[in-house]
Amino acid sequence: PDRVPAYTDMVISHADDFMDQVKCHHITMQTLASTGNFQKAFDKFFEVMKQLGEELSPNVDPSIIFPAMYATKNDLNKYSTEDLMNVPKMTDKKKQWAMTFMDSIIPCVFVISPLFLPTIANRMMSLSLRYGLTKESAFGLYSYCYCLGCMLQDIDEGYHWIKVTRLMLERFNATELCPKLKLVQYSFLIYMKEPLQSVTNVLFHCREDIMMVGDVEYAILSAHFHCQFAVLSGASLSNAEKECDSLSKEMVRLKQTQSILENASIHHMVLQLIGSDKDPFAIPGITYKDEDEVLDHLESSGNVVFANSIYIHRVVTACFFRRYEYAADMIEKYHSEVGKGSLVLSAVMYAFFEGLVAFRMARSRPNDEKKWLVKGESAIQRYQTWTT
Repeated sequence: PDRVPAYTDMVISHADDFMDQVKCHHITMQTLASTGNFQKAFDKFFEVMKQLGEELSPNVDPSIIFPAMYATKNDLNKYSTEDLMNVPKMTDKKKQWAMTFMDSIIPCVFVISPLFLPTIANRMMSLSLRYGLTKESAFGLYSYCYCLGCMLQDIDEGYHWIKVTRLMLERFNATELCPKLKLVQYSFLIYMKEPLQSVTNVLFHCREDIMMVGDVEYAILSAHFHCQFAVLSGASLSNAEKECDSLSKEMVRLKQTQSILENASIHHMVLQLIGSDKDPFAIPGITYKDEDEVLDHLESSGNVVFANSIYIHRVVTACFFRRYEYAADMIEKYHSEVGKGSLVLSAVMYAFFEGLVAFRMARSRPNDEKKWLVKGESAIQRYQTWTT
């Protein structure tokens, strides 16, 4: 992979115009992202989108994002499911490539700039409604549904539209993308509406389906989410530990470096809950000696999503062992260091535990009672918003 940019640059230098170069730019961007060079992949993305006439601002100012979300919401509400499926197919080549680049950058956005996802989702839906649908429109609509839940707390409308995404892929006969779409549907939104046990079962089978079409990265991601939801749904912790351990070994074999750290955090939580002193970070090729070093690395590299997950795992684990003082410290670090930059629906689970800790702290820290009561009330409001 390290040599791919050199080869694509060679091809680009011999191309007559930009549209002859665009596929090589796409390969370069994908390679950079897959090797962990997220910022370089991001830079390539912005460069190409400008050339395609779809320049995007990296600005994640809420005063810009929220009006754009409501505008997209209003535009979509003019369509029934049947109307949306009857939108013509996109024919403009530049717009098609813009959709391809935006679809490909979404995993990278999740890692280093989650608050940029609404911008991607809004632009993909705008192009789809104005210029026609592509198979990437399904992932643009899914991203919009996810942002509906995270930003506007409208889980029901997101749940409605996310069911339409599969119909879009079927219209383009893109059945090879259906397992990948099912993974993101269930991992990021559907679990808010359907029982965790059924979601866990879907993800178990999704892994094999994705592997059948050769998408190793998403197959491993499906296995990772299966482990996480299995723990949350009350599955046997001893079985979950074995699955986490097996998955770590498979990630090493398949060189899925980024996913290993996230899985190790879940594994660490499970090991603590079963009282094991086994080291989940003793993984070949991993140089971090413990979770603290992993967290330092994630925060310094701007990987807010994985850092967010570690804080959530720590708060949850501490609550089970009634270590409320430690949980309170983790909550404050979460809010001060990564919480403001995240866009994660799992915060509904976090809101429950944050409320639990907040009211406990209000009782045990009289001098800070008012501060913790405010945090507790805020947690209740967030939790009720998602559960009603």
